[in-house]
Amino acid sequence: MTRQNKPTVTRETICAMEDMTFFTHALIFDDLLIVSNKETNCFVLKSTDGLIVIDAIWPKEEAFNAIIRAIDDVGWNAKMIKKLVLTHGHVDHTGCGKWLVENCHATTYLSKTDDIYWEAHPAKPNRPETWKDYKIDVHIKDGDTIVLGDKTIYAYGTPGHTPGCMSYIFPVTEDNQIHMAALWGGTTPPREKNKVEQYLMSLDYFKEQAKIKNVDVALSNHTAVDNGLERIAYSKVRMTYMPNIYIVGREGFQNFCQVFRTLSHDILSDM
Repeated sequence: MTRQNKPTVTRETICAMEDMTFFTHALIFDDLLIVSNKETNCFVLKSTDGLIVIDAIWPKEEAFNAIIRAIDDVGWNAKMIKKLVLTHGHVDHTGCGKWLVENCHATTYLSKTDDIYWEAHPAKPNRPETWKDYKIDVHIKDGDTIVLGDKTIYAYGTPGHTPGCMSYIFPVTEDNQIHMAALWGGTTPPREKNKVEQYLMSLDYFKEQAKIKNVDVALSNHTAVDNGLERIAYSKVRMTYMPNIYIVGREGFQNFCQVFRTLSHDILSDM
């Protein structure tokens, strides 16, 4: 069987980031919920002291409502949202944070570099709805931790996709077993050679940190990269005897990261 070694990204893929007509979700671990539109993922991590939202899809109230509905659907309490943690300053990740701040009073986290970048470089300069629309409370940097109840998120500076992109490692549980999940913050490489080289350096750094933390769970913030919609659909109907498709093993996570290297080398070879 012939398998692709990289995702197919088209104009339709990009447009899907703004599609608010479709949302799906699944409880992929006992304490981790994934919410997605056609292209962009949001994660909700449950702790003993409340919920942490990681990334926020798109700056539309429909995205906020989808996150709240998903939280309610799995039996959690959306009023317990305490923190919003962002990977980087692109609008498809800063997303509906305004509503999370206004309605849930979530404390917000982003690197200082990308806080500045987000305001100075809106993705759609001619569309005010994509401009920066809420304050970042805590500027995080490489080596920081974000703690809520029994959960600690380990933050790593991985510049390249954006100047202040962050990636995260954190524990999740299934059947009382702890696994370590990793989320690479900037999915696609940039287009300039020096920035691609920085992206690859960041990727190598994050892979080493993943080894140290014994990461065995691969997460992605875009569905095109990891058959994301198919993984969610599987997780929604998975029976107790079936494997968790997000648990790929330590070597599996290292292999998963190869897609980002492949995308980078494709860009470099075209220069």
